[in-house]
Amino acid sequence: MDYKVQIVSFIFSFIFGMFFYFTSLINYKFIKKYSKCLKYIISIIYIIDITLIYILMMYKINYGVIHVYFIIVLFIGFYLASIYSKKLRKICKVLKKKLSI
Repeated sequence: MDYKVQIVSFIFSFIFGMFFYFTSLINYKFIKKYSKCLKYIISIIYIIDITLIYILMMYKINYGVIHVYFIIVLFIGFYLASIYSKKLRKICKVLKKKLSI
């Protein structure tokens, strides 16, 4: 695999990690009101769908070669999205309070 394909794979994995974080938030808000059994079923289907989308996109980018470091970059994207979304929420709350005064 040449370096251009690897760089595109790294960038895609990072962005997909962020996408995974935000869609998991939406999924959590969606299933909050259902029973425990239905929560498990929906969560399993969600994880299978996200995994299949990631594998399909990696097939399109680099013919399905998925290395461990692509998965690590995916989790780094997930983690950074969680940190920055919390900071963004705090900033929005502070701005909302200042604008309402």
